[in-house]
Amino acid sequence: MSFVAVNVEQAEAWNGASGRHFIEQRERHERMRGRLTARLLVGAQVEDGENVLDIGCGCGDVTILAARATRSGHALGADLSQIQVAEARRLAASAGVTNASFEVADAQVHPFQAAAFDLVLSNFGVMFFDDPAAAFGNLRKALRRGGRLAFLCWRTRDENPFFTVGFAEAAAALNLRELPGPPAAFSLADTGRVGALLSGAGFGGIEFAKVDEPMLIGRDVDDVLEYERASPSVTELVTGLSAAQAAELTKQVRDRLVTYASPDGVAMPGAAWLVTAQAV
Repeated sequence: MSFVAVNVEQAEAWNGASGRHFIEQRERHERMRGRLTARLLVGAQVEDGENVLDIGCGCGDVTILAARATRSGHALGADLSQIQVAEARRLAASAGVTNASFEVADAQVHPFQAAAFDLVLSNFGVMFFDDPAAAFGNLRKALRRGGRLAFLCWRTRDENPFFTVGFAEAAAALNLRELPGPPAAFSLADTGRVGALLSGAGFGGIEFAKVDEPMLIGRDVDDVLEYERASPSVTELVTGLSAAQAAELTKQVRDRLVTYASPDGVAMPGAAWLVTAQAV
């Protein structure tokens, strides 16, 4: 399937190694974000008969939940990852959810039908826009007047140890590499910036609610280490390291993970913003 993607870097990542990794780890990620996802759906207040647009739908878990909530309505999941959209279609069919559909789309430029949706939502899928002002403007066009926007985005990196205790940080501490710059995942952590983006795109009634929920990363430290090692970024990081360097790096990460381990598994706090607004 061909589609227009102006966000080329993200399209390449999510149609390549990152997208494959997320498909492989889908069940883990859904479990990790389960409590946060539930908070999003409460905030979104999906009603029977509504048309819902899920942006950055990935493998479609939230789209499917929204489709069930809207019952006689319809939920459309949009993502620029062709491989994840294919998986979402498979999972929806397997679950017997007939009022959910999926489209390969770059939300910044995709020609969604104007004023066709009652609700646009996103579960950590709006932080990666190449041009967020254009993207939110495009999503506003897709909403009817008075329609709702609800999304989760991460708060600061320091509030989310899942992003700060892994291999990249340990490698920097061991002087094996420089600490990477702020990832796109935190591009919407600043409420002032987000408020300006949304008001400029035609939204009002903008509200930010802190959402803090534990995230179960894995059943034990070894499980989380295996999960981390399988990520494309870590695979790239360890390439070229000596056996001794790799062993010390793993020890550093293990020591960091032990802090969050208990008999119930390895859990870390998840700190997000629940952002809600109305189309004006």
